[in-house]
Amino acid sequence: MLQRLNITGVRNLQPCHLSLSRLNLFYGLNGSGKSSLLEAVHLLASGRSFRSHQIRKVIQDGQQVCTVFAKLDNGQQLGISKDLQGVQLLKRNGVIVHSLAELAHDLPVQLLHPESIDIIDGGSKPRRQLVDWLLFHVEPVFYSAWLRYHRALVQRNALLKTLRVDETEWQVWEKELAESALILHKLRAASIDGWLFFVQNAILLLLPQLVLKVDYVAGFDVEKDFVTQLTESRLKDRERGHTQLGPHRADLRLKTDLGLVEAVLSRGQKKLLICALKLAQVDFLKANNKNCVVLLDDVASELDVLARLRLLTHLQQLDAQVLMTAVEADTVWPVLCELDNQAALFHVEQGEVTPRYF
Repeated sequence: MLQRLNITGVRNLQPCHLSLSRLNLFYGLNGSGKSSLLEAVHLLASGRSFRSHQIRKVIQDGQQVCTVFAKLDNGQQLGISKDLQGVQLLKRNGVIVHSLAELAHDLPVQLLHPESIDIIDGGSKPRRQLVDWLLFHVEPVFYSAWLRYHRALVQRNALLKTLRVDETEWQVWEKELAESALILHKLRAASIDGWLFFVQNAILLLLPQLVLKVDYVAGFDVEKDFVTQLTESRLKDRERGHTQLGPHRADLRLKTDLGLVEAVLSRGQKKLLICALKLAQVDFLKANNKNCVVLLDDVASELDVLARLRLLTHLQQLDAQVLMTAVEADTVWPVLCELDNQAALFHVEQGEVTPRYF
């Protein structure tokens, strides 16, 4: 859990030094800096903004660098700074860290924001990323297997665009691709089964009338030899210019009795389903002795009074720290402080974050 959070040079935020509780609500008008605060925590945990791929847009106008520092309740201290050229400095307990993956393991952050709707309405990539976020945090071998697979995928895609390729080179990279693909598939299939137990529990709380069915699609025929499938698909893959089979084409199909969820659920129901999917991962991590920080941007939007109550109740029962935002405190705070009298309230105005005490 984040005990202390210091932020400088991030968008319009004034330098802030915050003491946080387990449940924290940041409220203010649009453009006040609420989402930028969540963005800063996400930057610390992943090295990336969830709002822009360009660090220049994250760093405050007139500044050369942005910095985020946090002290955790386990005594660890984590910090990141990035300059306009994208050069970054990572530290854990004052010692330079060379890998973002290390900080990400130290501070698992689960993000829910308006663009999370792509998990339902978008293509397969956001759903793969959803599964792979979980695997990164619970399966030690996943990240190396993922890197190995994508390295081989890049090599095979390069061969597809080369006119003359020695058969031995095809065999080397297709064998490497197939071996790493099988590892990824087995890790995904096993973790999805465990995760869905927690998903069903979350749905009972958030969408009690929903009967959800989740089908995992591997991206290739797992009953057949994958090397053979790759060999047989070379001609078609050459025509397309990329490899069409493999774990990089995996997907989750989310269905109800009435059809695919993107076609039958309302916007509010979709938001609650995404919350169920992601918060179930927080519970899964906890079952694997890992703590998580939840970032929930615009918690009240598209939810009626009952849906907000269900979500806030679930967040209160969740064994995790939550940082959430809302335009108006009245839509969230009365329920939140009744659920947890230790919850913290912050007002954000023109980049200045101020604690509110009641």
